[in-house]
Amino acid sequence: MRLKKIMAAVLAAFCAAAFAGCSVKFGTNPQVSPETVVAKPTRMSFTGELEITFKEFNSEYLFYLNSYGITEDPSNADMCRELRDTIINNIIYDKVLLLKAKEYGCDELTEKEKEEVQSDFEEDIQLQIKDLGESADYSDLPEGTEITDEMKLERGKLEFEKILESCDLTREDIYNWIKNYKISQKMLKKIKDDLDPQEAEDILNEYIEQIKGIYEADPALYEQGDYYTFWAPEGSRRIKHVLLGFDDETIAKIREYREAENDEAADALREEKAAELKEKQAAVEKALDDGTDWNDILLKYSADATGSSLYPDGYLVVPNGQSYVKEFQEAAFVPEKIGDRTTCVSDYGLHIMIYAGSGEVSEEERGNIIDYLNSNLAQNEFAAKMAKWVDEYAFEIDKDALRLNEDSDSESLS
Repeated sequence: MRLKKIMAAVLAAFCAAAFAGCSVKFGTNPQVSPETVVAKPTRMSFTGELEITFKEFNSEYLFYLNSYGITEDPSNADMCRELRDTIINNIIYDKVLLLKAKEYGCDELTEKEKEEVQSDFEEDIQLQIKDLGESADYSDLPEGTEITDEMKLERGKLEFEKILESCDLTREDIYNWIKNYKISQKMLKKIKDDLDPQEAEDILNEYIEQIKGIYEADPALYEQGDYYTFWAPEGSRRIKHVLLGFDDETIAKIREYREAENDEAADALREEKAAELKEKQAAVEKALDDGTDWNDILLKYSADATGSSLYPDGYLVVPNGQSYVKEFQEAAFVPEKIGDRTTCVSDYGLHIMIYAGSGEVSEEERGNIIDYLNSNLAQNEFAAKMAKWVDEYAFEIDKDALRLNEDSDSESLS
């Protein structure tokens, strides 16, 4: 939704710097008439719909100042100037976008799209009201008054209407912001539909060839990245496991033997300790046979419950992989069918392992990646077109009226 997406980076900076609980002072530049045109094209023929008045700019500017509790004091001067610059350029962007939308046949919304705009509009308004109600000042109420949700809602509505009035805005203005965003999404979809789908597939295939090269040269390097999202070697598996861990003293002793190159003693100790876990192993095997919830089993038995919970589909184990201990790596390829189980003993304990599924990228997942790449290509194409279209009009901005020059008065104007 537009109100949530517009100028996110700029507003994040403001929110980090804003003073909590401060009263908000609004800059309006009284020397400029509301009807004054502060931005207009200087090239190509155009209609008045591309002109931007000070009122149009200032209403949106004040809305963001008010919504985020930003004061126009000297300490915020640079950020406020950046916000003003962002606001005017965003309005220019919207003006050109709406004009071009007509050429692309995207300016009219379907009934379903109108319903979506209305739903987003109502949701955004309610979120604004809720936030205002939560942060409102209730010091005017008698001491000890319990602030109910109903009171917060009513106070939020009151504060929201005050904001609209102080910014010379209506709910229809906010509705139109969201409507314009919906139109921009239609434009983006149109551009995406016009792209050659093979381009995204070619990009993916080229990247996969690079990933294959990484894997063949250094499996450990492959395992360190997120390359598996795009490609995994043939035969890769997803392995779930329950680790019946040795106690810390045993692990330390085994490590001590390994460091002393006494592998025989280390192996003997871990086999001895693994044998002591047979009863617990049987309990886990029974729970698995009974269909007990996997997370319940992890929480009750596994020393690796936290790690396993991060990979609900199982750990990815690739042929020739080096990320796991040798015993785990080899045992992962023992089960013949998905659902089969096996066990192994490592220096950390007894592993009960389940062949949970293929680790290779499915056709569905590949399709999702291609669609994602298509979306990125469309975004880039859309941005390039918008930059070209805006540049063609060569908008002239009245920087003095909008206080965009560095020597502009940075103090709050009232």
